[in-house]
Amino acid sequence: MPESAADRHSGYFVRAVGNAIDILEILSERREPVSLARLTELLGRSKSSVFRILCTLEEKGLLERLPRDLFTLPHPGFTLRSNRQMERLKRAAQPFMRDLSRQFRETVSLAFVRENHIEIVEVIHSPQRIRMYNVPGGIIPPHASSLGKCIAAYQAEVVREHLLTTYGFHQFTPNTINDAAVLEEEFQKVREQGHAVDREESTMDGCCFGVPIRTCSDEVRAATSISMPKTRVADEERVIAALKRATEGVSQQLVSAEPHSAKNLK
Repeated sequence: MPESAADRHSGYFVRAVGNAIDILEILSERREPVSLARLTELLGRSKSSVFRILCTLEEKGLLERLPRDLFTLPHPGFTLRSNRQMERLKRAAQPFMRDLSRQFRETVSLAFVRENHIEIVEVIHSPQRIRMYNVPGGIIPPHASSLGKCIAAYQAEVVREHLLTTYGFHQFTPNTINDAAVLEEEFQKVREQGHAVDREESTMDGCCFGVPIRTCSDEVRAATSISMPKTRVADEERVIAALKRATEGVSQQLVSAEPHSAKNLK
């Protein structure tokens, strides 16, 4: 996909940037991963230069490399805005997550809402032998986890319904809420108190406390949680207060940067 004649004669055209955008457009138009050889052919560039661009895009999290030099977008709901917002979120949240981990010695997780699911994007595991466990990239239930309930509660009704329908009302434990009316009451409670609690709703003997993060001034797309075995739940108010201080710090960083980044990505 060579540049146009007008581009070639422009003193402002950066060929490497143009080729990177072409690659993302090619991958977004195809359902199947595309090989390095095919991308080289489509771009009309040398294999080495295309490979360098692919490595750079991979490093920035804008594409995913599969075995046999196949390349694809990170996930079906990928957008540049969503991905940039998530990377900013992770950078802002990491210091606060480390502080929470040192303070409580329990598992601290960060989640972000994608197009049709809520995904774990960062985890600091408890150093204790018996602990709760999360996996970056894991999809979490919007109805049966503190992170999921935190994020789902603040979405527009149509978005919330889409998240719930896509995931399904799976009954993980006897405590899982799977009644739509009861769940809506739970979401209302989350909005009123500013936090969510998972009391053995997704895993028996596990408890989790989550607080939403405002990724820009008018939306909640993320949340942070502390999870632990129920036998170690001692002072819920202290845990929730610490989470709220941390998420407020993260939100302030993200919102303060909004005029220079998030707004421009809309």
